[in-house]
Amino acid sequence: MHGKMRSIKDFAKLHKRITVLVTIGAAAAVGIVIAAFVFWKGNSSGKETSYREYTVSKGDVMIGTTESGTVSLADETIFLPVDCEISSILVPSGTSVKKGDPILQIDLDSVADGSADTKEKLESARLSLQSAMNDQAQKLETAKITYEANKYLATSAPVTLELAQAQIAHSIASAQSTLENDQTSLEQYKALQKSWAADDEKLQNLKKWMEDAENCKTSYETQLSSFEEENSSVISMYTSLKSAVETDEQKYLAAKKGDTTIDGYDEDTWNDMLDEARDSYKAYYNSIANTVIQQKKELEDQIAQYTAEYNNYSSAYNDFKEIFSDKYNAGSAEMSKTELDNKVASLESTVKEDQYNLEKTEKSADISAKSAQQTAQTDLNTAQYAQNNYDLMVNQLNVAVTSAQSSYDKLQRQMDEINSALSNDGVITSPCDGVVASVSYTDGDSVEAENPMMVISGNDALSVSVSVSEDDIINISVGQKATISLSAYEDRMLDAVVDSITAQPARSGSSSVTYSVVVKSTGTAAEMGTVYDGMSADATIVQHAADDVLYVNNRTISFQDGISSVLVKSSDGTTAVKTVKTGFSDGTYVEITSGLTKGETVLAESTVSAK
Repeated sequence: MHGKMRSIKDFAKLHKRITVLVTIGAAAAVGIVIAAFVFWKGNSSGKETSYREYTVSKGDVMIGTTESGTVSLADETIFLPVDCEISSILVPSGTSVKKGDPILQIDLDSVADGSADTKEKLESARLSLQSAMNDQAQKLETAKITYEANKYLATSAPVTLELAQAQIAHSIASAQSTLENDQTSLEQYKALQKSWAADDEKLQNLKKWMEDAENCKTSYETQLSSFEEENSSVISMYTSLKSAVETDEQKYLAAKKGDTTIDGYDEDTWNDMLDEARDSYKAYYNSIANTVIQQKKELEDQIAQYTAEYNNYSSAYNDFKEIFSDKYNAGSAEMSKTELDNKVASLESTVKEDQYNLEKTEKSADISAKSAQQTAQTDLNTAQYAQNNYDLMVNQLNVAVTSAQSSYDKLQRQMDEINSALSNDGVITSPCDGVVASVSYTDGDSVEAENPMMVISGNDALSVSVSVSEDDIINISVGQKATISLSAYEDRMLDAVVDSITAQPARSGSSSVTYSVVVKSTGTAAEMGTVYDGMSADATIVQHAADDVLYVNNRTISFQDGISSVLVKSSDGTTAVKTVKTGFSDGTYVEITSGLTKGETVLAESTVSAK
C-alpha cells in the first residue's frame, strides 16, 4: 500500500498537469503488490520464466490534476470584546484540545461591563447577515435567469449569425436589383427620348392628312349639293328617263321568258317600248344631260376619293395614336418632350445614387459580416462560460453570506463567552476540537478588548490553496471532486472538493498564467493525525474516476484477438488463464468489470528470466 501510494505521488510531482492517482479501500490495503517471484520451468528449454504476483483489489481508479500547496486550518481566535486580566493560562501552545475544554481563566473583577456594546454589535451583525442572505436569494434568481439566457446563446448564436449574413446578402442583392432596374428604366426612357420627335412628327402628319382629306371631302360634298340644286330639273329628267329604261328592261326580260301578262303586252311590244325608252334616254343625255351628268359624276368621284383617303388616314392616325399613347404614356397622360427629358435627367440622377448606395453597401458588408461573426463568437463564449460564471456568482454570494455568518457567529460566541465566563468563575473553554496554535499572554497580564489571547487551529476541515495553469483551469469547477494528501502522512488521503476559484489570475507573465484554487476536505483533519498550518500538501482535482471497483495492474492483462485474459494463481500453486472484461484505466491500473474477484492472485511475466 505504502509503496503504491508513494510511487503515485512521485509520478504526480514529476507530471503536474496529468496525475494518475489510485485510491483503495481499507479492506484492500494488504497484498496489493507481493514482491515475490515464482519460477516456472519450461518443458524443453531448461530455462525458467519469472513471474510477479499482484492481488485483485477494490477501490477508486482516478485521473486528475495535482498541484502542491500548504495546509490552511480553520483558526479560532480567542478574545473578548471587553478589557480583562488573565488569571491563568490553562493549556500551553501545541496542546490538543476538545470543544468545551477549559483553556484560560480571567479575573472576573477585571472585566469591564461591555456586554451592552457587544449586544449592539451582535444585532448589527444579525441585520448584516439577513441582508446578505436576502441579497443572495435575489441575485441567485437573477443569476439563474442570466445563466439560462447565456446557455441559450449556444443555440441562438449560429442562427443569429446566419440571419445577419442573409440580411447582408439581401441588402447587397436589393441594392444591385434597384440599380439594375433603374438602369433598365433609364435606357428605356433614353430610347423613347430618341424616338419621340420622329413618332410625334408621324402622328401630327397623319392627323394633318386626315383633317385635309376630311376638309376636301366636305368641300366636294358642298359643291355637289350646290350643283345638284342648280341642275335639279335636268338631273331629275335624266334620272326619270334612266329609271324608265331600267324598268322596261326588266319587263322585257320577263316577257321574253314567256310571261305575256305583263301589262297585257307581249315580248315584241315590250322590245319596241324598250327601244323607244332607250332612244329617248340617249337623245336627252346626248343633247342636254351629258355635261351635267359628267360634272356630277366628277364631283361624286372626288367625294369618294377623299372619303377613302379620310378613312385610311383616320384609321392610321387612330392606330398610331394608340401606339404613341402606350409608348409615351406616364400615368394617365402622354408625356411631352420636356417631361420626357426631365424623366431621363431624374433617372440619371437616381442611377448615380443607386451606384453609390451599392458601393456603400458592399464596403460596409465586410464590416457588418465581421461584426456579426464577433457577436456570434462572443455569444458562444458567453454560453461556453455560462456555467463557470454562474458558479462564480454562487461562490461569491456564498462567501458573502459565510462572511456575514462568521461575523455574527463570532460576536455571538463573544457574547456567549462573556456570559459563560461571568457564570463559570471566569473560565473560557475551547470553541472547537483542535490544537492550541499560539498563546499571546501569560498569567496576570492585562488584555485590551478585541486583542487575541489565544489561537486554536480547528480539526473540522483543512484547505489547500494551489496555483493552476490556464491550460488546466478550464477543466475545473467549484464542487468538483478532489483529494488531499500531506507529505507528513504519505499513506493517508482525505476526500475533498474544489471550494473556490479566483477569476483574476494569481500570477501572469509572458509565458504563463495561473489561477488560485482552494481545495477543501470533506473529512476532518483529525483523520490524518495532528495537522499544523503551513504543512506541505498535494491537492488532486479529479478529472475522471471509476469509484469502488475491482482493479489490477495493467501488466497482468494479455490481449489476443481482441480478448483480454489474465493468468490466475490458485492457493495450491496451480495456474489457469481466465478471460476478463476491462473498463477504465489510469495508465497503471485497470478496472475489472467481470472475470475476477477481490483477493485473487494474478501473475505478470517479469522482464527478467531465470536460468
